[in-house]
Amino acid sequence: METINKHNSKSARVLILIVGAGVLLLVGLAGLAMCTGRSDTLPTKISELDASAGTIYTSSFMDMAGNPQSLGQWQHKLLVINFWATWCGPCKEEMPIFANLQKKYAAKGLQIIGIAADSPSNVANFAQKLSVGYPLLPDEGGAIEFSKRLGNRLGLLPHTVIIRPGGEVISARLGIIREDEFEAVIIKNLPK
Repeated sequence: METINKHNSKSARVLILIVGAGVLLLVGLAGLAMCTGRSDTLPTKISELDASAGTIYTSSFMDMAGNPQSLGQWQHKLLVINFWATWCGPCKEEMPIFANLQKKYAAKGLQIIGIAADSPSNVANFAQKLSVGYPLLPDEGGAIEFSKRLGNRLGLLPHTVIIRPGGEVISARLGIIREDEFEAVIIKNLPK
């Protein structure tokens, strides 16, 4: 009888381990799908943001030359903040979209910036290989935290936030953006 109980106890532990591993695998795959951009982008509820216009515009990040760049310098533009990293495949995949739209709408009041959750040296090396045409601001330690304040509860990349002139956040999305959707939002919200 004792042998049967030991066997049942061992079987139950093995079953619990298998179920637990399966749940972890599913959660990991869902996170990976979002991180690799293979799922639809996930909108954030704007009411869940932990950043006012004042907080956004007083935030400052170092550029690649080591000079502080305040987000407030772009408060009269349609500001798109893209959180990214050099090691993030989907982030690099969408950068040509941002570069194209920045070039196309800069004169009409669009400003895209890329805040990198990466080191200045990695971002500088990346920028030498690909000219994006908008500021890249490396902040290895603070980018994800700022991204979380702007609705990125999971801290995944890429994360894109669109802010109207004056500081109203109108969109916060996790995952790769779709160019046609993104361009339609830009056109609708460019400064008048």
